[in-house]
Amino acid sequence: MKKISDATIVGQQGINLIERVALEMGFAWNPTNIDVGIDGYIEIRDASSNQATNCVIQVQSKATEQPFEAETSGSFEFRCTQKDLDYWMGGNAPVILVCSRPKTNEAYWISVKDYFRELATRKSRKVTFDKSANRFDVIAKEALLKLATPADSGFYLGTKPKQELVYSNLLKVGSLPQHYYVAQTDFRTAAEIFARLHEITLNVRGEWLLTNKTLVSFHDLRDHPWTSVCQVGSCEEFDTDEWAETEDLVRQRLFVQLLKVCLKEKLFPKGIKFSRDHGFYYFRASKDLSDREYAYQSRENRTSRVVFKGYPKKSDHTQMSFYRHSAFEGHFVRYGSEWYLQVTPNYHYTRDCSRPTFGHQAP
Repeated sequence: MKKISDATIVGQQGINLIERVALEMGFAWNPTNIDVGIDGYIEIRDASSNQATNCVIQVQSKATEQPFEAETSGSFEFRCTQKDLDYWMGGNAPVILVCSRPKTNEAYWISVKDYFRELATRKSRKVTFDKSANRFDVIAKEALLKLATPADSGFYLGTKPKQELVYSNLLKVGSLPQHYYVAQTDFRTAAEIFARLHEITLNVRGEWLLTNKTLVSFHDLRDHPWTSVCQVGSCEEFDTDEWAETEDLVRQRLFVQLLKVCLKEKLFPKGIKFSRDHGFYYFRASKDLSDREYAYQSRENRTSRVVFKGYPKKSDHTQMSFYRHSAFEGHFVRYGSEWYLQVTPNYHYTRDCSRPTFGHQAP
């Protein structure tokens, strides 16, 4: 009957242990098909780009189930044959010797050509392994990198990718009204419509557009007070999602305009005004021109910041040189089927809370 010896099994277990450690390092392991003193080789792989490098280390495995020669708790010895040593030293690739005891998951290594560099050591053919310094595990990765890539090779592996949390300046538009409404009107300007609405109610809303004597809004224009500015029976209801996802650039721009007027209406009660001249939103001055502080919920806790502040003249602290208003540029953008408000922080500088400073920079 054919047999497979225990020594063959242990030898393969030793090679399997080397392969597992090499793969844990992120390197490739390739066994040799014809073994005359080299059991396989490790190819260095750049984990940051998955790039194979063709920088290799040849590996000779020596596995056992028995105690190592002259073994203590911190060291042991291994004696190489002259034929093995001559073979390992003769090639042009680095060679490591790995002695292992697979049943206890132990493996130790040395670089053969470095260890036997001195003639006296080579004559002895003896290796003394330090169980702490020569452990073959993932901690040996950097040493193997250095061994496979000489300092003068010009080869460089990028640092290991670092995970980083990035906060975007895009605020997702959480939800849109299910419908929008379009109606004809006899009014030609927005001012005329506002004037008419003010005659009817004190709560005049500005979430609407007037284009070519057509009123467009998320408000149901069939309800009061909109019926006073729309032609009777002209109101139509449409699906908002269809408009939001249109590829027609003209309709997209009109949709963005409606989102902008809705944003202005939402921010105004919070003391934030839109500057038509400069295209950004800014905090209005406090009534008595004192510093204005705004409380808000940050990512971690409740906090606040000064959003309006006066700066006195250096020559006369009783007079103000300029006022600084916290501001931001807001642009609606669509990615895929989702709409976002792109927020770019800014400042608005004024001399008397109404006239901007030159170039809108602090004097």
